[in-house]
Amino acid sequence: MAIVTTLENFKGALLQKDPLHGVYNFLQSCMDGQYDKKSFKTNKHIDLSNGIFAILQTYSLKPFKQAFFETHKKYIDFQLTIKHNECFMIGDCKNFTIQNSYDASKDLIVYKAQKCNKILSYPSCLCIFFPNDVHAGGLNDKAFQYKKVYKVVVKVPVEIIKISL
Repeated sequence: MAIVTTLENFKGALLQKDPLHGVYNFLQSCMDGQYDKKSFKTNKHIDLSNGIFAILQTYSLKPFKQAFFETHKKYIDFQLTIKHNECFMIGDCKNFTIQNSYDASKDLIVYKAQKCNKILSYPSCLCIFFPNDVHAGGLNDKAFQYKKVYKVVVKVPVEIIKISL
C-alpha cells in the first residue's frame, strides 16, 4: 500500500512516533536547501538514528523501457522529490514475476517489467513504498520540462512503522 502525498500533509503522521520525528526534520531540512548540489551528486549517505539512513541522489531520467522494478524486505522507502520531477511505476508484488530473488546483502528483490500504475512526483512529493510495493523510479514523462531529478531516499526499518487501517 504505497502512500503518495506531500511532506507537509504527512507531517502529522511523522511527528506521532518518536523515531520518525528525525525523519521529518531531516526531510524538511532537505527541502529548505540545507544540502548543496554537490551532496546530491555524490550520493551522500547520512545516518539518522534507530537504523534509519538517507541517501541524497541526483540522476538523469530514463525511459520506461529501462525501468528497474524492485521491492525491499527490511526497509520502507520514503522518497522525497526535492528539485524537478520524476515518474514512478508501481504495483503490488503479487502481480509481478520475480526476475532476481531476494538478495539480503542489498535488501533487494528485482522484478520483470509489468503493466502497473504511474505516479508523477514533483518537488515536495513524498512517496512511501512498503515491502509489497514494487516500484521503479527515475523515469521520464512527456509532462516534464527537466530531465534530471534531485531527491532524497530515507530507508526506515519496517519494525519502526506499524500501520493499521
